[in-house]
Amino acid sequence: MAPVRVGIVGLSARQGAWATLAHLPRLAKSANYEIVALCNSSIESTKAAIKAHNLPETTKAYDTYEALAADPDVDLYVVSTRADTHYDVAMPALRAGRNVFVEWPLAATTAQAKEMAAVAKENKVKTMIGLQGRMSPSVNKVKDLVDSGALGEIHSVNYQGAIHVWQNNAASDRYHYFMDRRVGGNLLTIYGGHVLDSILYALGELKPGSYTPLAVNLRRKMHLMKPDGSLSEELYDKDTPDQILLQGRLDRHPSAVFSFHLRAGDRFIGSPGSTWRIYGTKGELAVEFASAGPQMAKALSIRFSNAEKGEIEEFVTDEGGEEWTALPTQGQNIGRLYEAYATGQPYADFDLAVKRHELIDEFWATME
Repeated sequence: MAPVRVGIVGLSARQGAWATLAHLPRLAKSANYEIVALCNSSIESTKAAIKAHNLPETTKAYDTYEALAADPDVDLYVVSTRADTHYDVAMPALRAGRNVFVEWPLAATTAQAKEMAAVAKENKVKTMIGLQGRMSPSVNKVKDLVDSGALGEIHSVNYQGAIHVWQNNAASDRYHYFMDRRVGGNLLTIYGGHVLDSILYALGELKPGSYTPLAVNLRRKMHLMKPDGSLSEELYDKDTPDQILLQGRLDRHPSAVFSFHLRAGDRFIGSPGSTWRIYGTKGELAVEFASAGPQMAKALSIRFSNAEKGEIEEFVTDEGGEEWTALPTQGQNIGRLYEAYATGQPYADFDLAVKRHELIDEFWATME
């Protein structure tokens, strides 16, 4: 099988940038892919990225989305830019009939996301959305255990997590844009969307009419924390939530109750970033992650309190060996997403992205 030829928008020369950590590592090493083109804000910056990442001299350099989208040698057009640019970056490729991968969230608004999905269907384009948590071996281990009946009938599902994008009274300068709803990338859309998708993939969709979402913005003005750790004198407005809650029922486990709470701010010292518990008639599964969500890394632990045996069982996930564990944490599940696409395995597309955007809108509707 010939490799999928990839053109990437947003892979800069800067080491430590998101696309460098999340997209490049697997794409550069996989026999199923070939990076043939990059696009950045100028030809000079694109050429600098090609050189910085030791890509072949034959890699094409573009400075407009339209030029990259028109390249017949590009099989998959990858959008790795900030959420508020996703629509403008992706639409030329969708209109040109290119297959497209966009990071989550699909767009800054649900209206844009719906239009992108419609244009993709109109042009018979394959689409992929960066909801990579469902590719996690840890999430799939949980799904397999639940589906196998190892926990018995599921009675409750609980998730609780904290993300330190805001350290109590200050926002990291790096995440300043999380404070502005218009950008489309914030605690609710990015982290809330990722975590909820992983849970719903493993346990079933929300049962219509059974759930109540709630999003609350308790810190409406915040300082910015500078790279040196000092705080800005000025206070900045914030119109995005720092508390996200949901209670409801799940369609695959209609007897179970589901509760979800994700918040911003410092986590309890020494505790994991998030805990996911699933209680069934045969015992309780406890899953802990270092971060707020499963999309970035493997679980710290997956333990089952077996009520029938009266003992705790520890589960170890198969991460796929060194070819996967040697990748940066950010690139492991995204890499698995790419391989699913290349080998014809299931992956999330724009239709699912629109469904998740519609759920996010239900949270926004509760904001005071």
